[in-house]
Amino acid sequence: MCWSILLFFYFFIFAFGVHFKGGTITWAPIDPYDNRTSINITITQSYLWTLTHVQCSNNVPTGTSSSSSANLICVADCLTDGGYSTAPINILTKCTWTSSSLDMMKSEASKQTTLSAGAHFYLAYKGGDWASLHDPPKPGLPWTILTYIDLRKRSDGLINTPPVAKFVSPQYAIVNRTVQINIPVSDVNAGDVVRCRWSTNTSTDECGGICYPNTVPYSTTLSNCTITFTGHKAGVLYAVAMQVEDFLNSTSNTPMSSVPVQMLIYVQPEPNCLIKPIISPLDRCLEVQVGDLISFNIFIMNLCTPTVTQIADFVVSGDVTGMSRSNLTTSPTNLSLSYVSFTWTPHINQIGSNQLCVLAFTSENLQSDTYCATFIVSNSSNRCLTTISTTITSTTTRTTTTSTTTRTTTTSTTTRTTTTSTTTKTTTTSTTTRTTTTSTTTKTTTTSTTITTTTISMTTTTTSSTITSTTTSIVTTAFTSSTTSTSIISNVTPTTTTNAPGSSIPWPLILGLSLLALLLVTCCVVCCFYQLLWWRRDRKNTKNRSSNYDMYGNPNTDRSHMVGSQQEAFQTSSAESSKYGQVQATEL
Repeated sequence: MCWSILLFFYFFIFAFGVHFKGGTITWAPIDPYDNRTSINITITQSYLWTLTHVQCSNNVPTGTSSSSSANLICVADCLTDGGYSTAPINILTKCTWTSSSLDMMKSEASKQTTLSAGAHFYLAYKGGDWASLHDPPKPGLPWTILTYIDLRKRSDGLINTPPVAKFVSPQYAIVNRTVQINIPVSDVNAGDVVRCRWSTNTSTDECGGICYPNTVPYSTTLSNCTITFTGHKAGVLYAVAMQVEDFLNSTSNTPMSSVPVQMLIYVQPEPNCLIKPIISPLDRCLEVQVGDLISFNIFIMNLCTPTVTQIADFVVSGDVTGMSRSNLTTSPTNLSLSYVSFTWTPHINQIGSNQLCVLAFTSENLQSDTYCATFIVSNSSNRCLTTISTTITSTTTRTTTTSTTTRTTTTSTTTRTTTTSTTTKTTTTSTTTRTTTTSTTTKTTTTSTTITTTTISMTTTTTSSTITSTTTSIVTTAFTSSTTSTSIISNVTPTTTTNAPGSSIPWPLILGLSLLALLLVTCCVVCCFYQLLWWRRDRKNTKNRSSNYDMYGNPNTDRSHMVGSQQEAFQTSSAESSKYGQVQATEL
């Protein structure tokens, strides 16, 4: 009997070890409010395998009943395992999806067990061997995937539910380029703080033969569940092991649970097109009611020339139970646009958050950023109060010359315009003009004898497609790539602009422009008012001056033009003249 078990493990190691690509183990209580002495929990195993060497079946990895003797085993605190060791769970999982282009298969299994209340222990899947890892190669390394289960009540009276990590393995990195690999994590317990750390092999073995930094370059770092990695030799395979843990608050240092994440990173040669595909975020309501059937499409845009590379695969790294999907479909009217259709009817036991995470691969194994959408299931008819849609971004950087590429998806027309460089020389006076716009740069320099004008216009592609009454609009600028088109070579640096719900509005800019406009209007009003007063006063002064002279320029003595003392003087003079005339008449 002992010899048969030993032979089985040797067979398992050599037949399947080199085809193991990583995985995770998590668990959750059926009822976090359960106050009974026995607690029902679900333990979920998720593993990734090489498709061409492991059969897609209901009994992965071996597809035979003999593998039932391999179990998840308690490795620490087994005296408080709540009775798990008397009825252990085997490692058999069910094939859930495959990818022939990536030579990948994923298997999962969720199995229920009953443990004593207050149980806490470490559960692990031990095996071997990993494929040959690192440079120089390190063959025959064993694996240990370990999770920590704790059914003791939290300070808020609940049984804890651990975080969940959504990822695929292997991850692809381009040689001599730094890539940031983000591991999407979520936790159903509101307020819990989730942290990631490297797995260790100190008091408890969490990582077997791939503990940090044994199987990654020394420059590899982990921060906020994001791995920063640079591979300097193509064709080399690396392995990483990390633990995802949740804490009651930001000041706590005692994890309530620990979930493993183990995966491979493959360093590949530089592809012909370095612009990674983009997954368009969902624009529909993500709040759904129990029993309602929902349907939606997720679109993927290929920003490379379709004759160079195509969208080859669409991978669901984090699935939602009961959600079905179609095969990857390329739009018949736009070869750069692909989509996958989803349908789902949520059940009563799915009330709460349900996260779907996906990513796309090109035919050159260039992967998109991971896109996650969180669906909120409720029994209420008042839906769409909130919409949660998250894009998990991984960044690849390299020092290059930067130019700009703009692509827009609108309505159903396709227009492609390319303006080449032209040079004109002429003679004129000294003038210098510099003008910059978003997609065109014009620089004109004029000397006193010669003007050289160079115009460079970037390629602008407007692509439109209408699929099932859905219009997808994607704007992408400044990608890291080295592309060649119509004998024009441009080196570009990758930056992705994502417009998501809830993005910030540039209030300082809007306020500044508003104040500037108000100042200009005020100046115009004051200027007009001043000019009106000055014109009326000048007109009055001109009229007064002109009334004191006749048409020949002589002083005007007409009484109608006299005022004040002048009129009185005239009357006095007239009276004296009249009196003088009377005296003369008397004398005669």
